[in-house]
Formats: sequence, structure tokens, C-alpha cells
Amino acid sequence: MKRHPHPYPLLLLIISISTLFESASAVDFVFNGFNSSDVLLYGVAGLESRILTLTNHTSFAIGRALYPFQIPAKSPNSSHVVPFSTSFIFSMAPYKDILPGHGIVFLFAPVTGIEGAASSQHLGFLNRTNDGNPDNHVFGVEFDDFKNEEFGDISDNHVGINVNSLTSISAHEAGYWSGNGKMSSSEEDETSFKRLKLNDGKNYQVWIDYLDLHINVTMAVAGKKRPQRPLLSVALNLSDVFLDDMYVGFTAATGRLVESHRILAWSFSNSNFSLSSELITKGLPSFVPPKK
Repeated sequence: MKRHPHPYPLLLLIISISTLFESASAVDFVFNGFNSSDVLLYGVAGLESRILTLTNHTSFAIGRALYPFQIPAKSPNSSHVVPFSTSFIFSMAPYKDILPGHGIVFLFAPVTGIEGAASSQHLGFLNRTNDGNPDNHVFGVEFDDFKNEEFGDISDNHVGINVNSLTSISAHEAGYWSGNGKMSSSEEDETSFKRLKLNDGKNYQVWIDYLDLHINVTMAVAGKKRPQRPLLSVALNLSDVFLDDMYVGFTAATGRLVESHRILAWSFSNSNFSLSSELITKGLPSFVPPKK
């Protein structure tokens, strides 16, 4: 029997090319503990018992850790930003008889290294001279336990979304809503917001999802169910911020205020928004200081 050519050869070609681009741009990883090959380390960042330690007792220090490879941040030949979903477990803990500070930033950056970043209130993210410059091409979600009026911080215990600047475009006191989403936002605000103290040494899990020009940031105590309502939910177009390919990871800093900043586990995907379920959240080491 004579075979007829497929009536839609161009359509098949387009589908094949689209599938190829999609597979080429897919980045998925889960780190339940870290090895030296998993991250690039800068400043005082290091690994201890497979835990990523961004800072230690050192004052005025920066620690940064990045996934070793650039990830595609935009669709090929397009300004469309590739959606992403990431989750991680962190701990920020004080040292005995030392005032604690300053915080952790989950970040996207165009280059490796810590050039252009400063310690203390700059969180190892930016510095005094480049803060607010659109040529930075950096995006971050900060977990900040120092109130700095220079950047309009709302408190000494907040989560903020930062675009090329340490002045957050949106921020909220650290915590979560425990409601089931059936009440109005105002009702939940009054009845079910649970404050979390960022630097009490407890392990906290964070979820950050970016899809359809919208970002959601959610947090809870590690091992607890993900809250239904995000802590921050913001319309955000990152097409002018992201380059075609970016590095992703974490940065933290100390100043005169010093504390430990640790990452215990991390997942990232731009193709599977449920990958965070593979993080191990139970049986983790505790960094809560002993009670006096």
C-alpha cells in the first residue's frame, strides 16, 4: 500500500523543535545535603557535614553559594521568562553573647563571584554604589533580621522581594497564615497569621514560585504542610531583569552583628512545580540555642 506523506510536516517540525527547546531548557535538581560538586562557593561559604554554611563567626563577611551551571532564564529568542519553582530549608542562629545579624538572600545573578557585593546590611547581595542600578540584573528574596532605614525595612524580622535593589518592592513580617483559604484576607490577617522569628535557629522551609508574571513566596516551619496562602504574592515582570542565562543560589552576610546562616536542603525546577515534595524535612539537625 502506498504511504502518503504526513499532511502536516511543518507542524511536526515545529512540535519537534519546541520539544527540543523545552528539554534543553529544563533544569531540575534536588539536594538533600550538599557535596562539593553541587555548588560554587565564595567568601566564607563552606560545607560542614553536607550542610551549606554561608557564614560563620567571622564579622563583616560574605558567603555565597551558586548552582555550578547557568540556567536558561528566558525562552530562546524571546523576552519570555521561564517559570521556576524552588524550595529550600534554612536556619539562621545566633552565637552566644553576640548580637545576631544580618540575613540570607535567595538570588539570581548574571555572573559568579561576589564582586559588587558588600557585607553587613548589604547582605552580600549588592553594595552602596550599585544599589538600585538596573544594570545589576539581579533578583532576590531576602530573609532579613535587621531593620535598616536606609532601605525602608519594615522590621527586623521580614521577608522581601528585591529587584536590582535592597529596597524591597514588597515585604512582610516573617511568618505564615494558618487558615484554609476559605476566609477573606482581612479575616485571615486578624485571626491566623503566625509570626516566625527568622534567627531563632529553627529550620524553616521556603517555597518560591514564578509563573505568568507573578511571584509567590511562602514559608513555614520545616516539616509542616505548605500554607495555602502565600506570605507574599506580587505581580512581577522579570523580562528586563533576567538575561538569557543566569546563576541561581544564596548569599548571606555578617557585620558587627554576627550569626550563622545555613542551607540544609534545596530543590529547583523550571519544569516540575511539585519537585519540592522530594525534600527531606524530617530528622534534620537542630541549631536552636540551648535555653539559659
